[in-house]
Amino acid sequence: MKKLKKILTAVLSFALCAVSFVGLAAGCASKNDDKTISVCASAVPHAEVLEGVVKGELKKKGYTLKVTVLDWTAQNDAVANGDYDANYFQHVPYLETYTGKVQLFASCKVHYEPLGIYYGKAATGTAVTAGKSFEICDDESNAIRAFQLLTVKGVINQEAEGDNYPVNEAGDQLTFNTSKWTSKNGEVTVTLVAENLLVASKNDYDFACLPCNTAYTGKVGKDQLAAKEDDPVQVAGKANVIAARLEDYKNNETYKAKIDALTDVMLSKAVSKYFDEKYLGAMTCDDSTQIDLRGSI
Repeated sequence: MKKLKKILTAVLSFALCAVSFVGLAAGCASKNDDKTISVCASAVPHAEVLEGVVKGELKKKGYTLKVTVLDWTAQNDAVANGDYDANYFQHVPYLETYTGKVQLFASCKVHYEPLGIYYGKAATGTAVTAGKSFEICDDESNAIRAFQLLTVKGVINQEAEGDNYPVNEAGDQLTFNTSKWTSKNGEVTVTLVAENLLVASKNDYDFACLPCNTAYTGKVGKDQLAAKEDDPVQVAGKANVIAARLEDYKNNETYKAKIDALTDVMLSKAVSKYFDEKYLGAMTCDDSTQIDLRGSI
C-alpha cells in the first residue's frame, strides 16, 4: 500500500511539474510573440527586402521578423483576420478598395516600381525624343503606362495624334488591336512584345520600355536607363505601403509597438540603400516614396 502511495505521489508530482513546464513555456511563447512581427508579402521585391535588410534592422530593435510569401489577393484578408500583423504588396488606391469588416490602414509608403525607357540600339545619351522605334510590353495595362510615359517624355504628342492616339480618353484601354502602333506622321513606331522577350529583343529597337521587374530580372542596369516614370504625384500616389489593422494599432500597445518598429525600419536609409544596390536603380525608394503616414491616423 505504501509502495502504491509512493508511486501515485511520484506520478502526481511529475504531472504537476509537467503542467508547470507547459505553463512556463506558454508564458515564454506569449512573451516572445510580443517581440515577433509577422508580415505577408509578394515575392519580389517585397519579401526580398523584408528578408534582406528589414529582418536584420528589426533584430537590432529586439524583434524577430517572420516573412511569408502570399498571393496578393489573399493578403488583406490575412491581415484583417489576424493571421499576420501586416502586409507589404499594394499601394494606397488599392488598399482603399478593401471592404472587409476589419479596417486596414497604411502606416507608411516605401517604394515605387516605375516603368523605364532603356537604350536599345540607340547610342547612350541619345534623347528619347530622337527615337523612331520603341518596344513595349504587350500586356494592356503596361502598354497603356508605356504610351502615357512616351507622351509625358515628348515622344508622342496627344494633340497632334488626335483620333490616332493609342489610349482612349478614360486612360484604361488601347484604341488599336494590332501588335504595332504608328504615329500619324509615320515617324514613330511602337511594337508590342511579350514580356519574356523584351530584354532579349531590346537591341532591335531604338528604345525599350521595360517594367522594373523585367529590367531587374533581365539584369538591365541603370546605366542603360534613359528615362522613367518620375512624376512626383504618380510616384508618391502609387508607392507600395505597409498595411496593418487600424483598431489594433489604436488600442493595443503591443501591436502598435510592432507596427511602429516595422514602419521606422521601412522608412530608414538602410532600406533605401538596399533598394538602390539590389535592384540596379530599377525601383525608386528615397525621400519621394518613403513617407510616414502615421500622423494622419
